[in-house]
Amino acid sequence: LPLLIEQIIMFGLRFAVLFVFLPAVLGGCTDGGNGGCSPPIGSKWDTWSMRASTYTYCYGGCVVDWFMNNTDKLGLNVYAGVVGVDHYWTHQGVPCVQGQPQEFEMQDQLTKTWKAKFPDMRVLQYRILSAVPSSMAVQNKIMTDPDSVVRWRHLPGSTSPGNGSVCYNYKSPCFNDPKRMNNPLNNCSFPIRAAAYNWSNPSLADWFLESVVKPSMVVADGIWLDGIGPDNGAYMCAGVCCGYGADNSPLLQNEIDSHCAGQYAATTGVQKWLIANGGWEAMRCFDYMGSKGEDEVQGRPTLPTAKDSPTECAAHLQAVASWASNHTNYNHVVAYGSRTGGRLGYDDSNVAGTVAAFLLMRGQHWLFSIGPNGGSVPGNPRDPHTPYLIGSLTPETAKLFTLDYGKPLGNMKPVSGKPLVFQREYENATVTLDCNSWSPTFDEHF
Repeated sequence: LPLLIEQIIMFGLRFAVLFVFLPAVLGGCTDGGNGGCSPPIGSKWDTWSMRASTYTYCYGGCVVDWFMNNTDKLGLNVYAGVVGVDHYWTHQGVPCVQGQPQEFEMQDQLTKTWKAKFPDMRVLQYRILSAVPSSMAVQNKIMTDPDSVVRWRHLPGSTSPGNGSVCYNYKSPCFNDPKRMNNPLNNCSFPIRAAAYNWSNPSLADWFLESVVKPSMVVADGIWLDGIGPDNGAYMCAGVCCGYGADNSPLLQNEIDSHCAGQYAATTGVQKWLIANGGWEAMRCFDYMGSKGEDEVQGRPTLPTAKDSPTECAAHLQAVASWASNHTNYNHVVAYGSRTGGRLGYDDSNVAGTVAAFLLMRGQHWLFSIGPNGGSVPGNPRDPHTPYLIGSLTPETAKLFTLDYGKPLGNMKPVSGKPLVFQREYENATVTLDCNSWSPTFDEHF
């Protein structure tokens, strides 16, 4: 399907896609799909040490900030993982500076601060497929290009003329709670609320790539591309979900179809450009593993966890190791987590066995999902005028997340004479997991 769409675009019929084929790919048009995804390119993504093979997401707590504060005092190995940064973690670009929101600038400054201490980490900055003017690049586009966003060109569900005004999100608390983005204390010179990009405009995809996506590669390593759903997107303007469609949005059904096809094509182009240029798109290009139901739907094997019986542990470990040895099964795996990171299937009481299982079965381009285990400073991540929920790690867990055993010297093998015990040799350690008790051993030999 992606090749079909690309061929149609190449012949100039950008939106002459037979939409009957699209819903399964687009998932209701609330995101841009994964048509441009493939394995990452470049040595910075080809990592094998634990310290460089973790994924986290900064929203309600951030382990990177914890590492910033604790690496030296605990003598940890230098963190070098992958982190996605939510728009709330950088206050959605507010307070404004001289009346202008600063989201892209704030994400850049955070990236610089982190990379000054952890130069090999990879940062995926927040971007969104709705026209949220938390950056002046987006606001200026809305103000200067009448065809950049969806407008009320006709009345809802009718061909009768509308007033031509921009359709904005007046529903989500993100924009309408007086203590959030449009708090007077933020000193912004205009109201900040989402509009819907007019993806039917054939020139918009190039602008989005140049002005929204490419800046993420200046100091960071790509993007976490959000969809247009209920939190801070303009789903009601695009008519794609949550009770909105052709009968109560600015778009008729043929326009919604064209919008979805254009969004898919634009996202595909973004993903292809990022990967070709050594970057990454996190939302749809990672293969997130850890949710049993989702893994079954996607045809992926089930990850072993401490809750497995010994025989289940062994079966899952061997199935995943076999699957992981064939890179055509996946692009870039995030194990034991979701698109927002977290800890799926483990906690501090069994994390050592889970890390050992990961090291035994992982393949090239695999990451282990990590997240904070609680807040050391209470706060509201959605309100820039209260403290944030910082989050914390135990020193023991942090040490496991920053191990550095080099590359594996071969695949996982069963240990002779020890039923349900498995082992893998790394350059600087022998890693073993006993499925009978979920007991790991890290026999270091530096």
